[in-house]
Amino acid sequence: MAIIRVPQDQPTIQQGVNAAVPGDIVLVDSGNYKETVIVNTSSISIIAREKHGVVLESNASNENAIQLNNTYNVEIFGFIIQNSHRSIWIYQGGYHRIIGNIFQNHNADGIIFEDSTGNFLYQNIIRFNFSVGVLLGWSNPGSTSNWIVENVITKNGGHGLEIWTPGAIGNAVIKNKIVGNSGQGIYTKGQNTLIYGNQVENNEANGVRLEFGNNSVVAENAVTKNINSGINIISNQNIAIVNQVRKNQGAGIEISGNENIIQGNRTNRNQGGDVLNSGNNNIFWNITDK
Repeated sequence: MAIIRVPQDQPTIQQGVNAAVPGDIVLVDSGNYKETVIVNTSSISIIAREKHGVVLESNASNENAIQLNNTYNVEIFGFIIQNSHRSIWIYQGGYHRIIGNIFQNHNADGIIFEDSTGNFLYQNIIRFNFSVGVLLGWSNPGSTSNWIVENVITKNGGHGLEIWTPGAIGNAVIKNKIVGNSGQGIYTKGQNTLIYGNQVENNEANGVRLEFGNNSVVAENAVTKNINSGINIISNQNIAIVNQVRKNQGAGIEISGNENIIQGNRTNRNQGGDVLNSGNNNIFWNITDK
């Protein structure tokens, strides 16, 4: 393992990445870097020496700041990435660790995973992007088995988090703060999605929407003050359990799919009613607080 220092050993981040072999660390000193970084080598780490001391922007507004091309096991830690097309485009490959970064002011999405698997997106701040904060899209079969954990996803111009394709299976969205986005808070077409322990608040559509994503679990989330319904389920065979759903402008929980289980949720002061059911579903042990 070697540590390649930027700019001491290599003058740019891209040259540091080009010089790295599996197991190496590209350690970037604080400063402003204007470059588009393309990573074709697996099992390297790209680390800001001082967390949030490195500001990276792409060379052009239509380029992503970092692109991971069919690579595996890359870590990106501690950057501020801004004013680009997107912060990071992860194309195929997977098992990357994207930790402790700030992604802001991009003219498309904050970060995109495309046909990638097993990635860990942890404790990032994703804000003020033109479109979706975190996008698992567009191609088929889709991105699978990704973990999106303890991020702050706020004030993006589209959905906070979107899982775009029904082929995106087995993704986990856990303990994120998803607040004040201009679309849905969490919008998933993917199947077998776990949505657990998130704060989903003040988004300009539904808090959580399950569209084509059958067999998903929505559990122990706080879903409050969204412009439409708190939890909107139009797919089948999902479970919504022990959520706190309050003060949404639509219904608290709105279900039009079938064979869903809605159990043990607490609802309160939702303007469109607390639980609205137009399908064939199992609804029991829910509590409407006074």
